Amino acid sequence: MLDDKNYKYYQILKQKLIFLNDGIDFSKVLAHDIARVAFNQSDSVVFREILYNFSSEIDFTDLRRAMENNRFVCLYSVDRSDYSHQIAQTFQGIEKYEAVLLGKLPRNKTFKPFRILKAIFFTLFKVGLGQENLSNIFFLASKIVSYKNSQESLKKQFKGFDYSDKTYVSFNSAYTFESLITQFFNIAQCPTVSLSHSFFVNYKKFIPLDIINAECITAQKLLVWGETSKHDLKVTHKVPENIIEIAGNPKYDKKSIRLKNTFKRCVVLLGRKIYEDTNIDIVKILKDFLSIEPNVQFELKLHLSLDKTFYEGLCEGSSITVIDGKESLVELFENKGYDFSIVNNSTAYYEALYYDLICFRFLPAENEAFVGMDDHFSDANTLLERINFFKQADLTQLNTNLEQLLKDTIGMGVNRYKEILEA
Repeated sequence: MLDDKNYKYYQILKQKLIFLNDGIDFSKVLAHDIARVAFNQSDSVVFREILYNFSSEIDFTDLRRAMENNRFVCLYSVDRSDYSHQIAQTFQGIEKYEAVLLGKLPRNKTFKPFRILKAIFFTLFKVGLGQENLSNIFFLASKIVSYKNSQESLKKQFKGFDYSDKTYVSFNSAYTFESLITQFFNIAQCPTVSLSHSFFVNYKKFIPLDIINAECITAQKLLVWGETSKHDLKVTHKVPENIIEIAGNPKYDKKSIRLKNTFKRCVVLLGRKIYEDTNIDIVKILKDFLSIEPNVQFELKLHLSLDKTFYEGLCEGSSITVIDGKESLVELFENKGYDFSIVNNSTAYYEALYYDLICFRFLPAENEAFVGMDDHFSDANTLLERINFFKQADLTQLNTNLEQLLKDTIGMGVNRYKEILEA
């Protein structure tokens, strides 16, 4: 049965905070902040963050300069090397573009006491003190003030701006300030496009915060990696089909898949923190498996949210090791000599397949319903059974089927960004 308690509470809070400010739907701008509260991820909120939200606005001078000097400007919020690399690949061969990191735009100090008081009383009235604690009330109110301050700054900076032959590209138009800025450019009749930093799936056990990326899209056009994302957005999330375009993923060039089936050395790709309980289950199963097949080598690749010391302790007394270092998945797949993999609720499933590794999925833990091969296991015996199945399988047919699967999911061999953006 699907556990959607947190998601339902998020929907209730979001419904209470629906309002327009100069045409911008603030329930979508606030969606991620509301979810932090509803999904119990607001513990990290501190007084300093709230004070900062109440007393600052973004200076959009550099964004205007980028828009003046380029045909395409891509704004992104999270400073990750894989994200900046994806943007560079997306715009390969496209002239006159610039990527702008939101965090590098300066912040100006501002203090508008009436706006602050109004936001506090509005949030108290709409949400109710009995419904939420005072810290979360002030947090949400501070975000309203921060967004309004920055919306005002955006209007001043782009007053009289000529948008002809300009396109604004958001890395994720469902995310906080990116949602605000995307909606602002929609109103200004500037074409807006949103990229995808992953693909969209249905959920089987519980609904995570990630669902916001599907339900709060604000761009006029959404570029997705493959057919499965388009189908899920259309069917599950009721996103209008006419705004979705399959653009592929330039990270994954077309290649011939050559699956390995020797099953001697395995990289285990554990899920992020929300999947820790099932990560532990998988490690226990690997220990059981080693009592049957002691010559197989297992190495754990931890998600950044996981504690290395904890997993080293969990593996103590077995031959299972935790990978030391911060190599990327690509570096591991290309250089470490693995011949198969195991994954827990991660899109790394497809990356492993792309690098010719049969990848097994732990069925009892599966929440993110990825389209894939017949590769589920539930205990040590079924893992061994699946390994024996693939040892005897027709690899030629498997490789052919997998090439189509990777095209439909991660957009292997498809790169339509230049075609779509310059149309």
